[in-house]
Amino acid sequence: MYKLLLATDQEVIRQTFQEYPWNRMGFHAPLIVASSEEAIDALSSHAIDAVGYYFEKKNGVKLSSYLRYDRPSMAIFSVTMDTEKQLLVLKELAEMMNRLHSDFSDEPYDDEAMRTLLKDELTRRLLSGKVEDFAMAERQFKVLRSHISFTRPCMVYELDMPQGDVYVSLHFNALERLERALRNNFFGRLIDRVYYAVAVLSPRHIRVAAIPRAGEEQDLKDFEQRANAHVEDSIERIKEFLDLDIEVLHSGIIENLKALSPASAE
Repeated sequence: MYKLLLATDQEVIRQTFQEYPWNRMGFHAPLIVASSEEAIDALSSHAIDAVGYYFEKKNGVKLSSYLRYDRPSMAIFSVTMDTEKQLLVLKELAEMMNRLHSDFSDEPYDDEAMRTLLKDELTRRLLSGKVEDFAMAERQFKVLRSHISFTRPCMVYELDMPQGDVYVSLHFNALERLERALRNNFFGRLIDRVYYAVAVLSPRHIRVAAIPRAGEEQDLKDFEQRANAHVEDSIERIKEFLDLDIEVLHSGIIENLKALSPASAE
């Protein structure tokens, strides 16, 4: 079972958290504190699997900064005064924690590798138009400590690979292997404060999204220029190292990630 830390200056939330059936949900009874300072002390002295916090005004700034810079891999879950929503969040958290600690293959995966694997899986579902509950997806990314913005404009690129059918015929598990290579070796993930997500949707169709980080100022023109330059450079390197021609059929700004709805997926 997993150990949680709750930090909040709201007595009603602290009281409610003491009443949940923790064992049945897959958690030990949580450690509960009332300030950022107490939370930081607890994180330094206890084995905590995930932390949630809710403060009025600026009482949580110190804890937020600590988690961002000192504990960048610590899972974070949402805290709300809505009991029904909180139980849903905790159910999702247990499922995500189970996946983080599951064995996907015979190869060893540490926590960071598993987070990367699950983040790649989620971003692929976004690009494939398979996410319908964006609020849940946002909570999942929060648990995995991915700081992509769900509210800011993104760049989306629809790419054509004319040799795709031939490539698939010559390689085992070709689409999955190609997607992994494009993500790991060419487009990357976090490049110059921009997250790049890649999905090979068919032998010819590749979709790439450039997603800004949450909580940072965004100059849209500068963001677009940097994203275009990186995508163009990545396509050139793909040609150089894989001998694959890729063309940009269409690119443009979307309002936010929610524009990648199931209706827009091919």
